[in-house]
Amino acid sequence: MLNISKTTVRFASALLALLLALGSPVSLAQEARNQKRKARGAQPTQTNPAKSLTEEQRVIHLLDRSTFGPRPGDVERAMKMGWEKYLDEQLHPERLSDLAIEQKLKDIQSIHLSAPEMAKYYPQPQVIQQILKSRGIEPPGLAGQNQNPNDPKNTANEDIKRREAYKALSEMGYKPPQVAAQELQQAKILRAVYSERQLQEVMSDFWFNHFNVFIQKGADRILTTSYERDAIRPHVLGKFEDLLKATAEHPAMLFYLDNWMSASPNAKMPNRDELRRMRREQQLGRLGNPGQRPNAQMPRDDEQQMLNQPGQPGQPGQPGRIPRRARGLNENYAREIMELHTLGVDGGYTQKDVQEVARCFTGWTLRNPRAGAEFFFSPFMHDDGEKTVLGKKISSGGGIKDGYTVIHMLATHPSTAKFISTKLARKFVSDNPPKSLVDRMAKTFQKTEGDIREVLRTMFTSPEFFAAENYRAKIKTPFEMTVSAVRAIGADTNAGPQFHRWIAQMGEGLFLCQPPTGYADTAEHWVNTGALLERMNFALALSSNRVPGTLVNLQNLAPGLNASQSSQVVDHYVKLLLRGQVSPQTRATIDKSLGEQQLAMAGGRVDVARVVGLILGSPEFQRQ
Repeated sequence: MLNISKTTVRFASALLALLLALGSPVSLAQEARNQKRKARGAQPTQTNPAKSLTEEQRVIHLLDRSTFGPRPGDVERAMKMGWEKYLDEQLHPERLSDLAIEQKLKDIQSIHLSAPEMAKYYPQPQVIQQILKSRGIEPPGLAGQNQNPNDPKNTANEDIKRREAYKALSEMGYKPPQVAAQELQQAKILRAVYSERQLQEVMSDFWFNHFNVFIQKGADRILTTSYERDAIRPHVLGKFEDLLKATAEHPAMLFYLDNWMSASPNAKMPNRDELRRMRREQQLGRLGNPGQRPNAQMPRDDEQQMLNQPGQPGQPGQPGRIPRRARGLNENYAREIMELHTLGVDGGYTQKDVQEVARCFTGWTLRNPRAGAEFFFSPFMHDDGEKTVLGKKISSGGGIKDGYTVIHMLATHPSTAKFISTKLARKFVSDNPPKSLVDRMAKTFQKTEGDIREVLRTMFTSPEFFAAENYRAKIKTPFEMTVSAVRAIGADTNAGPQFHRWIAQMGEGLFLCQPPTGYADTAEHWVNTGALLERMNFALALSSNRVPGTLVNLQNLAPGLNASQSSQVVDHYVKLLLRGQVSPQTRATIDKSLGEQQLAMAGGRVDVARVVGLILGSPEFQRQ
């Protein structure tokens, strides 16, 4: 125990020395400050002295931005085939075999289930309580409501009850909904680490963040899995309008932004006889709406109660009671579809447009939010009057088509082309991308009717993308940093909760961003002393095999290397992990940490894990 404690202290000392020697928050934040200065028209305080990138640097740059970081041998492979061919390969992921990741994902149960199956096997907390009560098991947290929560005896009793409850649920085939969230996080990490379709995975992360939902909000605990799989992933390189439509219709988005409760204030609920009549007419094909999806059916009486009964979202009303009026207009989704999803905050819309768009999406609602949630259009919740959106009239009587008209209008609007192009360029090129590039991407967006693949091709093949000032100028997010570190050293991981905990501690818990804005995509947000400390801690833990479920054999990366020669060891891993590009400060700090005392402790051999950890935690590795 004493030796372990001393080792821990030495690692912490080396960490602090590195942070102080490099002034990490300053050196990493320099890029963010430079971008701000550029935005104000001032010159950056430092510039990249290189006038143009070498061919190897172009390949490294493309791999850094279009993947979650190169693995050993990836740069050499891309150099051999040429960056143009490599890019085309990534832009067409359907041509790439991905059997390795498919094997790793096959045993993760929840990611393969439908939403109703998710609701069945990963029930909500209220449903879990009902299940336990029906089996004569006291749910945790109920009996002790009137007891002192600070009493250790009460806490121990609750822990026992919780274990017993989880054991009983497991025996009955149920799992808590948080397990589904953990499995979705695990699948995302595994795909990022192992998939050959790297650009597809980067874009899946980008678009989920763009169309963000919060996995811990009510029904979204079980709906987010389907949302990421069925609404986001199939469309990441397709047409933007298809992606926008898929997210608009998905129960996870309808629930997250409360549109499922949005109804015309003047709508009157039909009585039981009218409901039965409409259902019969629909079955006979005499009722419906053009363009209506097959599942957009009239609700059953009990579902109608659930949708419109005052109270908590998803809470059934009193048996036999049919409400007379629906809930009122909700503008949440209408505002976000324009401000965050399409036009942008300066896209030319008004508060009146928000209200009109909200009217268009009334009646876009859900059946059975607690039981898997299914999208359907409710005509008696819809405001079927005439509307005017962005100066264009939408005739009355359109029903569900009102929403589809808005989706098409927004997806094809010039402001949307500019807004989406700007976000993509900010993600892949620079925190403040050049206007010339954004304009060219927006032109491609409009010319191809929002073809995401072609917009990306325009960006990746542009001279602005390969400009020297953009080389290693972006700061990796916590997700990008952790995954790229695993890939860089060829580590093997099960991507379990212990791995995700590191990402969450750095501030980017997967599917856990609560506001609809998603996580920030600029360096300024991620650069602070606390976050950098966590990054260094992760790097040292990873290289030392102290991340549970993750294993690396560093000897595989340096066969035949003389581990007693510190300079050779450092040179080898700097070349492998940083392609030889290391600042004098970083190199001096690493060399200092491998001084005489360290060599004596290690019996004359260099602590390779420490070398690798310091490199992975260095400012150079944090950039892409």
